[in-house]
Amino acid sequence: MKKVASSLCLSSRASTSAPGLIIFCTCFCIQKLESAQFRVIGSAQPITAIVGQDIVLPCHLSPRMSAENMEVRWFRNNFEAYVHLYCDGRDQYEKQIQEYFGRTELLKDSIADGNVPLKILNIKYSDEGEYSCFLHDGSTTAGTVLDLNVVVLGSVPLISVEDYQEGGIRIVCRSSGWFPEPKVVWKDPSGQHLPSLPKTKAQQDNVLFETETTIVIKEYRNSKLSCWIRDKYLSQGKESTFSISDLFFPQMNTWMVALIFILVVSLGLFVLIIYLFKLRSDLLRQLGWRRHVICPGLGRTAPPVEEVKVTLDPDTAHPELVLSQDQRSVTWTETKQQLPDNPERFDAERCVLGCEGFTSGRHCWQVEVGEGGYWAVGVARESVKRKGWICFGPEEGIWGVQCWGDLFIVLQGPDHRPLTLDRAPRRVRVYLDCARRQVSFLDSDTETLIFTFPLPLLTQDRIQPWLWLRDSRVQLRFPH
Repeated sequence: MKKVASSLCLSSRASTSAPGLIIFCTCFCIQKLESAQFRVIGSAQPITAIVGQDIVLPCHLSPRMSAENMEVRWFRNNFEAYVHLYCDGRDQYEKQIQEYFGRTELLKDSIADGNVPLKILNIKYSDEGEYSCFLHDGSTTAGTVLDLNVVVLGSVPLISVEDYQEGGIRIVCRSSGWFPEPKVVWKDPSGQHLPSLPKTKAQQDNVLFETETTIVIKEYRNSKLSCWIRDKYLSQGKESTFSISDLFFPQMNTWMVALIFILVVSLGLFVLIIYLFKLRSDLLRQLGWRRHVICPGLGRTAPPVEEVKVTLDPDTAHPELVLSQDQRSVTWTETKQQLPDNPERFDAERCVLGCEGFTSGRHCWQVEVGEGGYWAVGVARESVKRKGWICFGPEEGIWGVQCWGDLFIVLQGPDHRPLTLDRAPRRVRVYLDCARRQVSFLDSDTETLIFTFPLPLLTQDRIQPWLWLRDSRVQLRFPH
């Protein structure tokens, strides 16, 4: 897409109400001929973001000047229904588009130099498109338009041998979870593209694409090949390589070849079934499960697990988090409380830690989260960073899962991993096993495993319950 930029001028306090953006822009163009005290510059190239990650849209004044007392407006198609608005020295949220609630931040570190980039958290498919950045100082208005492309990197290609076709072996490459539609090619060992049968594609209910492409191998010299899938914007690809033994190509009776093929496939399926069954049994044994039992208080048997009665530590709570009197529930408010800025307190991320800490043993607790919203549940190192912005993930000493509107995410640092669940949990059970160095998250109502993290070797740095909340409609609560 092509970048559009313009400098527009207004006489003092032009109205931002209807008849709309067309009249607004026309007035800007007329005023531009009279005076242009500054220009607004964005990005000459489209910006690309990955779903689930954060992105910063650049915008700055030229020449450099302070924008602290200006109106800074980020919007898309509707000037009045904005993505983010900074006015009168503070952020305004009254007419913010609902889908951006709690997901935008105007970075003000360099606002005195005229730098007003917009940070959008947890990118969604619907965020793709044009974004306008306009600044107004009472007499002059200027703006620029940026393009944002959104992508989802899908699964590693799965290659499978299907059957015999046209005197050769029919091999299919499948992958899912891509957006937009990716490019798929077969390559030989030298990197040359190989001809393949027509590709089929399907767009899933969640807007993601599935791809399937087929190739027929008739000669052994082409037996080693790879299926390569490349993203449209980032040019990032995922590749799988496959080799076929020459046993499939000797001159022998067709029925003999078919029999060998069926035996190999049957053996592979048998081994896969045994492996999956063993994996499930090991997981259930590690978590100390029996059918429909999880931990003490619910009829669980040995080995023993301590059911923890978690209380929240008020000295660690972000000033926008309000704890209940018994310190077993937390809510969020946009108004910061006047609290001492002690070293233990989170000052940027809306986090709070539990008072309890563990370095050994097996422990579990339950958190009531309600329906939907913006929250996260997990555990954190006692030494986790408290000041400034934190990229939630194991590298920062945080292991957890997050609900972000209609998405459910595993917190794995910058590469947050969306999960597909049959239902959004209303109660999350956290199971911490220090001996096996792992923490698991389960849907308490269905006893379904959501995700399991491995933990590093624990020393004297305790592991504590951890919560994050940025939704006034949600209350996170530890039941009695």
